[in-house]
Amino acid sequence: MDLDDAEEAEVFSATVADLVDAVTARPSGVDRDGRPTFTTSSPNWWMGDRTFGGMVVAQALSAAMQTAPAGAELHSLHGYFLRPTAPGAQTTHVVDSVRDGRSFSLRDVRSLVDGKETIRLACSFHAPEDGDEYQLPMAPNVPSPQEIDGVEAPFPFDIREIGATVKRGDGTFESTRRCWFRTREALPDDPAIHACVLAYFSDMTGASFRPLSLGSWGTHTDASLDHAVWFHRPWRADVWSLFNIQALVNAGGRATIRATMHGEDGTLHLSMAQELLIRKLETPLVFETPPWLERSVEGDDGAA
Repeated sequence: MDLDDAEEAEVFSATVADLVDAVTARPSGVDRDGRPTFTTSSPNWWMGDRTFGGMVVAQALSAAMQTAPAGAELHSLHGYFLRPTAPGAQTTHVVDSVRDGRSFSLRDVRSLVDGKETIRLACSFHAPEDGDEYQLPMAPNVPSPQEIDGVEAPFPFDIREIGATVKRGDGTFESTRRCWFRTREALPDDPAIHACVLAYFSDMTGASFRPLSLGSWGTHTDASLDHAVWFHRPWRADVWSLFNIQALVNAGGRATIRATMHGEDGTLHLSMAQELLIRKLETPLVFETPPWLERSVEGDDGAA
């Protein structure tokens, strides 16, 4: 896929400030039923006719978090993608306060472009409380981010790819993508921004959902169908997280994956699950690897 100079400059020059601006929903009043509304605009960072699903999730989440009770912490979201959002489109987010209980609050977000729903997102918030502590440990023998060359993706993240791991002799994978990531610059201290950025990155799954063709790009078309994220502990998106993805199944033209995010200190702070539509293209695109993997961080000899 060829880009003109202006398009390429926009794709490869997105800053952390651009990211914060893009994921932040702005209050825009109330609808005729008195529900608060917010607006966002989708940047043109993607080489195609639809906005990246992680951006769609993050924008709707931003709207929901601005209506949550004071002191309540986001602990989960579940979204269904209904229609693609065109780059450059303005989205209206309508937030319904479904319930505010003593411990939990639920918000439902309808995101619309030109009056048509693009995603339906449910978000749940929990008043902090103490309890037993247990977690799945981080995979052993994972190299630190400092040991791996960086990859400058067309997004404002520092990404250190580790690669997949083969589990058994039958070729099945224990993990189909492992990478360290963080924003390239520090983010504001607002916990809502960090949650939105982590939700954004949770959709950056690469080719992890199709284990039989992990090494190729442009050979399939895919679309996220639904996306679920659990936020186990507050975490910053500008410090290192290990994103570890497992492909569970390909069947019926769909793929299902699950993933975890651990901090460098081993803290498990986020987990996710996603189902995607996956179809092989009759005519592959002109590239077989992501264009951004052909570019390395300035000063590096090559991309990991």
